[in-house]
Amino acid sequence: MPVLSGFVGDCSSEQDRPQMVLRQLTRVKKSRRSSEATLSVEDVPPGYEYDVFLSFRGSDTRNNFTDCLYRGLTIAGVHVFRDNEELRVGKEIGGELLKALDKSQIYIPIFSQNYATSSWCLREVAHMVECTSKSNGKKEILPIFYDVSPDDVKLKTKLYKKAILRHKKKFGSDALKWWEEALVKVAHLKGWNLKGKGHGELIELVVGEVLCKINARNVDVPEYWVEDHHQIEDILEKLEVDFDDVRFLGIHGVGGIGKTALAKVVFNKISSHFEGVCFLSNKKLLAGFVGPVIADLIKDIGDGMKWIKRVCHTKKVLIVLDDLDKRDQLKKLAGKIDWFGLGSRIIFTTRNLEVLKTRVESSSEEVLNQPKGILAYEVHEMEFGEALQLFCKHAFRRDSPPKGYYQLAKKIVRRVGMLPLAVEVIASFLYCHSSFLEQHFDNQKLWEDTLKKLDDGPFTDVRDALMTSYEGLENKQKEIFLDIACFFTNEDLTYPFIMWDDCNYYPHNAISVLCQQSLIKVGQDKKFWMHDQVRDLGRHIMREEYPRKFSRVWIYNDAIELLGRKQTNQDVEVLSLTSDGCSRDIVPEELAALPNLRFLRLKGIKFIGNFENLVLKLCWLSWEVMHNKFCAEDIHFVSLVVLDLSRSNIEDNWDGWSQFQMTKNLKVLDLTGCTKLTRTPDFSDFVSLELLILSGCVKLITIDSSVGRLELLKTLNIEGCVYLEQLPALHSSTQIVRDRNTGLKRTMTESFMSGITENLNLTCCGVSLADLWGVTGRPSLQRS
Repeated sequence: MPVLSGFVGDCSSEQDRPQMVLRQLTRVKKSRRSSEATLSVEDVPPGYEYDVFLSFRGSDTRNNFTDCLYRGLTIAGVHVFRDNEELRVGKEIGGELLKALDKSQIYIPIFSQNYATSSWCLREVAHMVECTSKSNGKKEILPIFYDVSPDDVKLKTKLYKKAILRHKKKFGSDALKWWEEALVKVAHLKGWNLKGKGHGELIELVVGEVLCKINARNVDVPEYWVEDHHQIEDILEKLEVDFDDVRFLGIHGVGGIGKTALAKVVFNKISSHFEGVCFLSNKKLLAGFVGPVIADLIKDIGDGMKWIKRVCHTKKVLIVLDDLDKRDQLKKLAGKIDWFGLGSRIIFTTRNLEVLKTRVESSSEEVLNQPKGILAYEVHEMEFGEALQLFCKHAFRRDSPPKGYYQLAKKIVRRVGMLPLAVEVIASFLYCHSSFLEQHFDNQKLWEDTLKKLDDGPFTDVRDALMTSYEGLENKQKEIFLDIACFFTNEDLTYPFIMWDDCNYYPHNAISVLCQQSLIKVGQDKKFWMHDQVRDLGRHIMREEYPRKFSRVWIYNDAIELLGRKQTNQDVEVLSLTSDGCSRDIVPEELAALPNLRFLRLKGIKFIGNFENLVLKLCWLSWEVMHNKFCAEDIHFVSLVVLDLSRSNIEDNWDGWSQFQMTKNLKVLDLTGCTKLTRTPDFSDFVSLELLILSGCVKLITIDSSVGRLELLKTLNIEGCVYLEQLPALHSSTQIVRDRNTGLKRTMTESFMSGITENLNLTCCGVSLADLWGVTGRPSLQRS
């Protein structure tokens, strides 16, 4: 199985990448212990000590072609044994020569006019044939026909025939027969003929081919890896290696999800189908690894791209580019489909979905049956059973937990969300520390401590892997990421979008970037999804690393402690104070200490006292009111854009409505599940209202007529309002969302009906509040 590269490296800068991948494709030191590590000669393990054994007639080629070839190979990082038959004595191959022959992977006999006049050259060829025949395909011979033809070596002409006969007296007929058979076998092998080529051109071809051959190895998969057969099969199905088109496949997903491991497994499974393969990993280059001569040949990015195309355009190659984070990297490393021979497959892993949008179509004519664009495969979390097995392999060196550890192992695996990187890191930590402490402590105590420690955030190695994506964000994108991690995971995106938009955080742009970086997803239900470990990373950043550590407070006891201090804290912007069965009053001094609050979530809390000019920056109030009595004064929410009173126990005579009269910027009023309301408040002051949610107000009978004067109202949701008999006239642009349980009479006038779009089953239609508000475009609601 030929390979284009056995070393995998990162470039210290983006501009270095084309030069680096070319070096991967054209010259590399042999790596056997790991395809991602560079080995010196001393590091080569038993089996091979030399990449190449050169056999040549010194008087013919030593000081010209052979010397140039030797230098070309060594500069490329190939370890070469160069024999000099004129220094040999005796009749038997032995000593250093025998060792070199036995410990070489590739043999290159350079057949010249006087090659067969040397008994040592003939013995070397015979020994090469013997070694390759016993190697199970691991060794091979690449002949060069320097100034002779293959027919000469096949003994079809007098040149080698006559030369061999001269050795008969000294070595006997049996030796001659052995040598002749060896020459004929080698002459039938695919090699190079210098005829019609210059020395430089031929040496370039030989060096390239050698580099393909010496690295014909699988890349290393983690020692205790558990294969996810379903995902591997899905990837192989997309690649279809038996087809002759050129395909690009992007394997994407959150950091630590196992993209690289899957790419390695797939690489190992299909690499034998290709003439050349390369696995380029995004690791830092070792200093001094790259030889200066070849590096100097590549002048700039354009030159590097030209050489990549030159090396690959006629070969069926498999190239894996690990951990790309920019579109330009793919453009410069793999360019277009016509850079590569038919049947080639270019695989890359990335967290950045933007890379998947890179244009890779042919820069010239269309290729028949060529897929358009880049194929994509999203890596999913491991199934629990596989994640538990992976954990046990690392923690116990077995496939299942020993007695007494099953529950703890299960809790840890679930706690880290089956993220493979986190599973490996924590299990390895427990394995190492358990063996150290077992003489003095109960190991289960260590495990219990570890489980508790996970509440503080991901382990360092996991955190470092995930931080890469976070650190690449702009400041406002980081703010939105931290908001989601601390408050809005698994919540509808509509209200956060409105708040962020009001704060000039550019949410559409930011959410697009967060999705592209695989930090979040937005589901079909328009809810934010974030992996548990990514969420924990965000919360760790807030507690330990963020410059304003108390800007977001989501833990109940922390919020109580913060409010109780009554000390001015300019940093606090987002605060949640919700706990079932707990009630507490908020007094003016406590909110006065938080002048920059933009989001406040409360449950079972009462405002008591005069709050004049204390919540001037609050954009979003989510308040589950438990008592109908309102005790606050002058709590004017002048900046409020979202008011969520869902599931509150407020009644028609609730005094709180008077406190919202100055809320001219309010865009959302959510009264979902306010089951005691029979009529709505006056909406006259809510001139900016766009979304009014009355869903589940099961006792609601009357909607105030002022709703008809709300010219900006886009959506009125009255699902489940079973006693609602009539609606006032609405603005023509207002859409009404209703279901079969909505109690509107069928005797409404035609003019009123013209302003209604019915949706009898909103959930089944897959429409979210985000759609209705316009985050993803206004839906056309149809009867289901």
